[in-house]
Amino acid sequence: MTKSFAVGIDLGTTYSAASIVNQYGQPEIIPNSDGERITPSVVFFDKDSVVVGQIAKDAAISDSDNVVQFVKREMGNPNWFFSHNKQDMTPSDISALILKKIKNDVENSLGSPVQYAVITVPAYFDDSRRRATMIAGEIAGFKVLDLINEPTAAAIAYGTEKSKKSETVLVYDLGGGTFDATLMMVNGNNVDILATEGDHQLGGKDFDDFIIKNLVDSFIKEHGFDPSRDDYFSQKLRADSEKAKRELSTRSKSVLVLRAEGKTSRIELDRKTFEELIQTKLDAALSIVRGVISDAKITAKDIDRIILVGGSTRIPAVRNTLQAFFGKEPDTSINPDEVVSMGAAIMAAKKLAEIKPKDLPPIIHEKYGGLEITDVTSHSLGIEAFTPGTHEKINSIIIPRNSPIPTDVSKEFVSTIPNQTAVKVIVYQGEFKDPTLCNQVGEFSLVGLPPNRPPGCKIRVTFTCGTNGVVDVSAVDIESGFKAQTQVSYKVGQSKEQVSTKKDWLKSLTFD
Repeated sequence: MTKSFAVGIDLGTTYSAASIVNQYGQPEIIPNSDGERITPSVVFFDKDSVVVGQIAKDAAISDSDNVVQFVKREMGNPNWFFSHNKQDMTPSDISALILKKIKNDVENSLGSPVQYAVITVPAYFDDSRRRATMIAGEIAGFKVLDLINEPTAAAIAYGTEKSKKSETVLVYDLGGGTFDATLMMVNGNNVDILATEGDHQLGGKDFDDFIIKNLVDSFIKEHGFDPSRDDYFSQKLRADSEKAKRELSTRSKSVLVLRAEGKTSRIELDRKTFEELIQTKLDAALSIVRGVISDAKITAKDIDRIILVGGSTRIPAVRNTLQAFFGKEPDTSINPDEVVSMGAAIMAAKKLAEIKPKDLPPIIHEKYGGLEITDVTSHSLGIEAFTPGTHEKINSIIIPRNSPIPTDVSKEFVSTIPNQTAVKVIVYQGEFKDPTLCNQVGEFSLVGLPPNRPPGCKIRVTFTCGTNGVVDVSAVDIESGFKAQTQVSYKVGQSKEQVSTKKDWLKSLTFD
């Protein structure tokens, strides 16, 4: 009998899902309090209470000022806030509310506290976004055992259930707001990531936006004014456009009726028009797929299977594009909405078995104890340095993109100023030599160096990247052997005290 539970959570842009591995060693979805297997990632502040899920999504039409949607696209953005009751909430805070709703539903379903979680993130999430997700999990009251890339989670669920031989697999992950393409070798309990690339601003929401623009343009042409200036109309139009998008996956056309300021338009949207609207995004996704294949140094013919993940992969044009490119049909045997959370649940069970082996039945140890995952970094990691003999600033890469993780890599740098007792270095993620084109992760301060140091003294900087893709930095002064204090001030991050305060804040809220 299972004594402890660890939940696997697919924290999505538009929908989220939660799974656990049951006492028989099988991953299973935990329905929410409404009996649904997935939950809209939408938060509604209804006066003094918080509502998460379908009711919150419905409230966006009538009370949009108090509803937050698509917050995952803002993860890691230090400049984004949602204000309610004179309180500014970060993307981590809003995501914590979604995770808390999931935690409550899982605990009510199991009749047992759930302390541990593995949370999924897009493979292309950078350090800032990963840290923001970790913080959200902690605020929600979880002990986050790990973050796992969404395509990797899908491959785990696929491999442990279906893969009986070694296969080269492409995971095409197109969700509500993000896209990842990941190449891997899958053989049962062994998953080796070869290369990954993505776009955190490409997904089903963009397809909805194309439909919305098309409908608004048609209305303007017929009636001479823009109906979307009315907030109620805009929110209802978004809901109707999402519904039309779903209809067009199974039907050849969808009919929408738009009413604004006493005027009505009946607009028919057929599948061909929809496919033309989204073609630029499908081309962008295919370009990313080509890049991943090139990075892995293989050809499209070497890929044995294409696994579809994310609800947007139900769109026929997505599947047709992939079939035309690879000359084979994608694998549609797994549920694209659920496979990520199920893979996360398997990883959660494995992690929990390592720290609480007696709390889990033998079948879980037997099935997942041998699970081996080799993932890669989604972005290059480096620090700001100077081109030798010049004052030109460059991003000096220490860990290249698609390096296997966990890893730690060291690189030596030299001081450039006489009598330096401290060195300030800026940490970047990105592929460009120009640091201004990369994402600044944080500032690294090496303080307490010996006085009277001449220029040219060596400092060894070490980057450590764990399985969750989060980066830590350390350094030492080689010349003196002095291990000076090191500290990274991350652009996105909170102290233990701040997280504790946010936990108390969340506990004070009423969830309906």
